[in-house]
Order: sequence, then C-alpha cells, then structure tokens
Amino acid sequence: MSARTRILDAAEACLRRDGIRRTTVAGVAAEAGLSRAYVHRLFSDKSTLVSATLIRRDEQFWKDAHARISAADDVAGMVAEAVLLSRAAPLGPLALDLAEAEPEAYAQVMGTYVHDIVPGLLDFWVAELAAAKERGLVRADLDVEDAAEWVIRVLVSLVGIPGRRVDADDGDSLRSHLGTFLSPALE
Repeated sequence: MSARTRILDAAEACLRRDGIRRTTVAGVAAEAGLSRAYVHRLFSDKSTLVSATLIRRDEQFWKDAHARISAADDVAGMVAEAVLLSRAAPLGPLALDLAEAEPEAYAQVMGTYVHDIVPGLLDFWVAELAAAKERGLVRADLDVEDAAEWVIRVLVSLVGIPGRRVDADDGDSLRSHLGTFLSPALE
C-alpha cells in the first residue's frame, strides 16, 4: 500500500471518528504510522488533506455508480440505483455528517470542493442519459442536459429529504415512485 493511500485511509478513519475540528495532520500521521512532516510533503495543510480524502471517496462512488446505473433496464431503475448508492455510499454519509455536525469547519476545509463536484455530477448524468437515449430508454427528442439537471434535483430531494410516501432506502418503493412520476417525463 502506498504512503498516500495509508494517509488517506487514516484521514478517513480520523474524520469518521473525530470529525473535522478534532482531526489534525498530526493525528492522521499517527494513524497512518508516518511522520507529520511526511504527511505535509503530500498534503500542504488540513484542508487539502480533508478534500483529498473526500475526493477519493467520490472517485470510487462514480465508478460504482456508473456500473450500477448503466445496468438498469429503465430510467426509474437508473435513478433508483443512484438514490440507493448515494444513501449507502461512504462519501455521502461522511460528507453529510461532517456538514451537519460542523457546518463552519466543513465550509472552511471544503473550499471549492462542492463547486468542483457539481459540474462532474451534471456531466455524469448527461453521459448516462445520452447512453440511455442510445439504448432507447428515453425519448429521442430528450434534451439530455436539461433532463440531467432535473434528475439531479430529484436525486438531491430523494437522498436528503425524508418523505412519507416513498422509502428512499427501498429499491422497489423508489422504482414505483420514479416509474409513476419521472419515467413519463423522460420516456
């Protein structure tokens, strides 16, 4: 295992256990079994280290998301898989927990992280919907960029806002709900 991987693993463990404010570069170094100076050679400061940790989680998330979403048989299944993955993925709960527990500290260390990730989310859904169009899963005249933005808004709602009519942790409930409301607009 590379030193960078050890450091990022250690940083993730510290963030999960201690939160942002109590996570320190020295603590991450100790967790990784490396010197603080060595950690600073790879990551200039705590903000850079925290961002790199969350970005690494994000990269794995996108690999998993593409595999699951592209295997779905219809748009409702695609979006349902995205919701299920988002609610279960290590990045989502870690980032959301940190943002909720320590909003000021989260905002300080995140910097442009969110601004860097949101365009990637849009690009991801544009590509997924374009592929769905090629597979005949969405209508041929669909504007995939507009649809991608709408899908993202639906996802954010289902992932982050509890509801009474749809269980966002149950694939069948999600597919039924999305099949009723989302599919008619896109198919």
